[in-house]
Amino acid sequence: MMKKRLCVVADTYPPKKDGVITFLRSVLPMLKEHYDVTLIAPHFSDDKSTFREVEVVLTPYIPLELANYYPALPNAKLATAIRRSDVVLVNDLAPLGAAAITIASAMGKPIAVFCHHDEATMLAKAFKLDSRRFVPEGKFRSMIDIIVKRYYSKVDLFFVATSRFKNKLLRLGIPEEKIIFAPFAIDTTRFKPLNGEAMRKRYGIPREAKVVLYLGRMSHEKNVETIIKAIPHVVEEEPDTYFVFAGGGARLEEYQKLAAKVAPHAKVIFTGWVEWEDAPSYYAMGDIFVFPSLHEAQAFVAMEAMACELALVVSRDHGEGSYYREGENCLFVGNPLNEREVAEKILLLLSNETLRRRLAKNARQTMLTYSWDTHVAKLLQGLERIENKQRLSRRKRVKRLIMNKYFTSGLVLLLWASRGKIGI
Repeated sequence: MMKKRLCVVADTYPPKKDGVITFLRSVLPMLKEHYDVTLIAPHFSDDKSTFREVEVVLTPYIPLELANYYPALPNAKLATAIRRSDVVLVNDLAPLGAAAITIASAMGKPIAVFCHHDEATMLAKAFKLDSRRFVPEGKFRSMIDIIVKRYYSKVDLFFVATSRFKNKLLRLGIPEEKIIFAPFAIDTTRFKPLNGEAMRKRYGIPREAKVVLYLGRMSHEKNVETIIKAIPHVVEEEPDTYFVFAGGGARLEEYQKLAAKVAPHAKVIFTGWVEWEDAPSYYAMGDIFVFPSLHEAQAFVAMEAMACELALVVSRDHGEGSYYREGENCLFVGNPLNEREVAEKILLLLSNETLRRRLAKNARQTMLTYSWDTHVAKLLQGLERIENKQRLSRRKRVKRLIMNKYFTSGLVLLLWASRGKIGI
């Protein structure tokens, strides 16, 4: 019996490093056992080794950075892959994902979306609305919600991993029966407690020193600046503490300058980009992992740190499916923008070894209860549920495409992109 075809669309691709890539890296090999998988993504590089198990089709993109993303452009290859597919799974409502939803809907294909992002928040950061008030942020969000609802109305099924995104969908009027809750997992055979002596030696950190670690993109939504501003309050009481910021990004240089300004005598290390394969070694040199993110409590890096048996300081999260239990496997920061509160939580863990070790042990035990097998089983259950959607005739597909004003207005741009006139 021939496998059915699954078209997966993402507006990100290596060498970028983000949660969607981590997700796809984890689930696509498992989905490949049930489907012939084609991944459509931006042509950021020619390296297809990350996703060697599946067919990869790359599309052009515009070399303009917006909130750590570069807008990808659909082309004829996207339409061909969707036409050949039995079901379409979209991971971002960005240019490529939005085009995929439009085309798949016009072709009568079953569409699923894994809701990873808050589009309004990402666009607000991309256009720096916190500093440019040409459009009030509330009005801007309402405008984005209208656009998002138009696209989501074409979607047959949604997957979410956190209650935050489930609540977003409900707020946008998505029926609850169209939402499947599928918590993420971590490969706990890869991310586990390791000896961090070699990595500490590499960065000149004494074996007995305490290390406060952040690992992730150097970007505003991760709230790295608040960690940096907390450093003077920590070293005032624990001057021998090391602070390691592992990762790269658009604001790396800005954060290095901020650290030099607010904590010139503190032991602060910026490592630059960390490859996914090397991440366990970086977690191994830490004692405390700090992640006061503004928009994502349950990020993969926090889960990896838990699996690697680090004590966590994270933004408060009480949602459905939360991995966190305050006082049991982490400490919460009520106001992630309050550097004194962040510092207080770090100091509590530095001064109380018993608490630190207990939280770290429990953190790993928590992650052992989640598995990618369970996650993928929910994906398969949902995809199979919508696979038998009634197909439209060719005439109706063409008519729907022509009548779609978004598709028609972008047709010239699509043809231009497909001919390679926009940089790859």
